[in-house]
Amino acid sequence: MTELIGERDGPMGDIRRDGAPAEDEALGYASLLSGESGRMLALISSGIGLHAFNQFAIVAAMPLAAAELGGRDWYSWVYSLYFIGSIAGGTAAASIRDLLGVRRALALSSLFFALGGLNAFVAPDFGWIVFGRFLQGVSDGLIVAICYSLIPANFSSSLIARVFAVEATVWAVTALLGPLIGGLMTEAISWRFSFLAVTPFLLTLVLFTFLTEPKTGEGRAASFAPVSVGLCVVTALIFAFSSASGQPIWQATLLVFGILSLLSVVTLDGRFGSPLFPVGTFRSGSVLGRAFAMLFLMSAGHSAGSTYLALLVSEVFRLSPAVVGYIVVTMALVWSVVAMFASRYEAFAWRHATMWLGPLFHLSGFIALAIAIGLQSLPLVIFGQILIGIGFGLAWANVNEAAMSAAEGAERDRASALLPTMSTAGYAVGAALSGTIATATGLTASLATGTAGDTAAWLYGTAALGALVSFVLGFGVKLKST
Repeated sequence: MTELIGERDGPMGDIRRDGAPAEDEALGYASLLSGESGRMLALISSGIGLHAFNQFAIVAAMPLAAAELGGRDWYSWVYSLYFIGSIAGGTAAASIRDLLGVRRALALSSLFFALGGLNAFVAPDFGWIVFGRFLQGVSDGLIVAICYSLIPANFSSSLIARVFAVEATVWAVTALLGPLIGGLMTEAISWRFSFLAVTPFLLTLVLFTFLTEPKTGEGRAASFAPVSVGLCVVTALIFAFSSASGQPIWQATLLVFGILSLLSVVTLDGRFGSPLFPVGTFRSGSVLGRAFAMLFLMSAGHSAGSTYLALLVSEVFRLSPAVVGYIVVTMALVWSVVAMFASRYEAFAWRHATMWLGPLFHLSGFIALAIAIGLQSLPLVIFGQILIGIGFGLAWANVNEAAMSAAEGAERDRASALLPTMSTAGYAVGAALSGTIATATGLTASLATGTAGDTAAWLYGTAALGALVSFVLGFGVKLKST
């Protein structure tokens, strides 16, 4: 009966998906953007905006920093340790939030994030930048996970899809502004100032931390799970070594050990101390397990396909950095536009369909990119990026909401906090896998001879395989009607 109520609103809009009066539904985004909801949305958007902006703002600065401070041998660790720190912070976020409280946890995380940026700003040698980025990664993982964990307790179920649509737009816009502003500051002043470019997001986050009264779920406080958190960090470290290695044998070996370490997280969680993951996370038949697997695979597939996209487009088509940048961000811009429109449709049949339609678009987009690089067709590259963006715009918000709602009430906040961590883990695995493929297929040599099509076929074929698995999983991911 609740399913029928959820899918069929009355002619006057009297019934909402969660059975509440329909006034909030009629207000739509106006309800989301006003009052305490608006301030809470600003808080969450500041955290997610900081996360996206900070990932891309230093892109232009890093080559200059490495050249000036002699850090080319440690170049990849600026990104690898950032991801490792983010995973560590994200997996510990729920317990730290419940131990310190939302405001104190966000304030302290913001302080350490600022210290990481200042550490890189004053760096006398490259090691300071590496450490600063690791510190920022831990803080960023905490901030974005805590922000995600606030969504189910602070917004009605009818607004959650719109919240994710807004955050998709925030992510796309800030990801676009990051390299632009960071690059301008690098050119106009110094590469050091790119590490301070994120300051407005940080100040906004701190401001709204104290202008809101964040609520958390009514379940018991999350317990810290040192064994599982430690295994997650070790897994991320193994994948980082894999992506940083230039030897195919070592890459493949470390990749295997990374997968085994990842499986140890699954099998040992909760056996030695408190569990990190909610009940049902690793059950193949559970909605939560399938949704988490989809988030991981969608992120891994995108990472495997996008890690070398800028390099491939730049070398194959001989385009300027600005044009390459616009092609790369096409996916994010399409994602945000599609997400905003898709969130307007509330029928459960449609929302369930998006969770297998999205991966289907991914599959088509990855195949298009593989063919495009082989044929050296720039329009087909752009078309592939558009298809991938449509896939994320359709599926991402609904898969996240399905994961939230599938967790039992007492564990919903913990599941929400782990959503960005599952995505980050997927990106780390995808980056490591793409590095192994690029080395094994001789990407550098193929770019010099104009035969990068074989590498592209392996990169995007692997990503397409992940999309195919996500497509199958999508049929088992369902939203709750209450």
